[in-house]
Amino acid sequence: MNTITALSLADIELDLPLRPVTDDLAGFANQLSVKAGLEQGYAAFAAKTFSVGEISSRAIGYADEAARFLALAGTSNRQQVAYLFDVLIALALLNAAATVTVALAPPRRPGDVAARKHILSDIVAVVGDDPAFAVLAHKAFAYPGMDDHAHADVSFDAATLPPMADARDGQPAMFGLEQGLSLMSFLRNLAPADTLIERACLQLDDADRFALAGEADELGPERIDRIQGACHGARLLAAADLARACLIDAVATNGRMLRSRVEGLAPRLRHERLQDIVMLAQAAAAFLKELRTLQRQIEDSAGRRC
Repeated sequence: MNTITALSLADIELDLPLRPVTDDLAGFANQLSVKAGLEQGYAAFAAKTFSVGEISSRAIGYADEAARFLALAGTSNRQQVAYLFDVLIALALLNAAATVTVALAPPRRPGDVAARKHILSDIVAVVGDDPAFAVLAHKAFAYPGMDDHAHADVSFDAATLPPMADARDGQPAMFGLEQGLSLMSFLRNLAPADTLIERACLQLDDADRFALAGEADELGPERIDRIQGACHGARLLAAADLARACLIDAVATNGRMLRSRVEGLAPRLRHERLQDIVMLAQAAAAFLKELRTLQRQIEDSAGRRC
């Protein structure tokens, strides 16, 4: 993936053609299928085994590539940094989305628990001077019944770029600086944050409807289990869309400051864990906003030097 001889950003060999880029929160939501109906679809989604280890590896990979950008930026002129700064923002967004998805995806296997612990420890190490963020991360990564002291002998390496033939629309994959043009295109064609919030609202309406249906007296055990699963699946998806909306709104050039709308819907998630995950996304969004501010400062400085 790496341009081995790169001494500055100017040495990065940018790949073509463009590849489709999908963040992990979008990939998480894309796994819903409603072919058998909403109730069946949501319930099946809630019971899925997600590839938490792969998502964790992408989070690590995006963080490594962002660090690589920053290292090369130190030996690059401001015009080059300004031109490629969208690549850094895209990597930060992808890292945040993958991190939130690791927190959101229910851990089904010992390796999933290990992945969650690994990513949480990475977060705490990065935000060591922000204890409030660290506390929020611990809350978001907590999971009912998960042993905080459990150990799984699993290691996680940064994900690698898949072959071009394996690139698929709607499926997350690893990207690095050499795919900077694809990352820039991704950042400039993000889903509208307000559309994601509207979809989350509809999913919460579905969850409320399932919860009401589950109160009927004549339901058998199998139907009750399915309704409860559907209710949880709808709320998982709503949390994913609210979290993704926070991240996208933070980097959108026409960001609409949707925080109040997200905060108004979050209590309808019912579960404190899901609300904490949305709050984690809001905290990550604040960092992304800071990157956008820094980008404008660098562009202004580069413009004055021309």
